[in-house]
Amino acid sequence: MSLINDFNNMLHDLKNNTKSPEFKKKLITKYNNLYKSSEKLFDKLYSEECNQNDIQIIKTMLNMKSQQECGNIDKLDADKKIGETLCDIYVKPMLNKDKKNKKD
Repeated sequence: MSLINDFNNMLHDLKNNTKSPEFKKKLITKYNNLYKSSEKLFDKLYSEECNQNDIQIIKTMLNMKSQQECGNIDKLDADKKIGETLCDIYVKPMLNKDKKNKKD
């Protein structure tokens, strides 16, 4: 199973179950490739603080990793796409907020 499939399936499992230490162990076993690939991403996804922006960023990162492994994209282009995603999520809203505040 691909990392992006594991990611999507884990999101589904998280929405439909109560978090507990036992449940986390079950997910680590079930999605071991994702866990081994990046324990920090796995933990972020499992955490209570994970929001839609975080999910979008992780999804983009996993998609770019998959594209790179398949030879469809090089590292520089993958890094650019991740940078664009981060800019869209964090930088542009701050710039728009600053513009709006200057008008007021």
